[in-house]
Amino acid sequence: MGRKRSFQQAEVIKVISNIFIEYGFEGTSLDDLVKGTGLLRGSLYSAFGSKRGMFSTALVENIKQRKDSEITLNLVIIAMMELTAQDKVIRQLVKQWFEEKDAGNGAQLLGKAILNRSGLLRKEDYGGK
Repeated sequence: MGRKRSFQQAEVIKVISNIFIEYGFEGTSLDDLVKGTGLLRGSLYSAFGSKRGMFSTALVENIKQRKDSEITLNLVIIAMMELTAQDKVIRQLVKQWFEEKDAGNGAQLLGKAILNRSGLLRKEDYGGK
């Protein structure tokens, strides 16, 4: 029988999501994740396997729990810009998320999120919270 995890995975995923949003996938270091979560490297690796595993879990959980939230949209943008070209699993996750939307709506959501992320459009300009 394995040792019980001494942390709440949902809370860790929330922190990890925010770190990836702040720095991007490539810009996020394991030290950033360790510092942000307060967990040991070994605990993170044991729970998620790798930095990519952490990002993938964050993406999957946010898509499941909050499909069109600002956090999910930002993770989808990061995945599209940094991972989907070389990672089939991440590409499939993003593709499935996009296909579940009306094509125009998905493109509009992403377009607004990109403009917001870039600072060119404030959330309040399009009714965001």
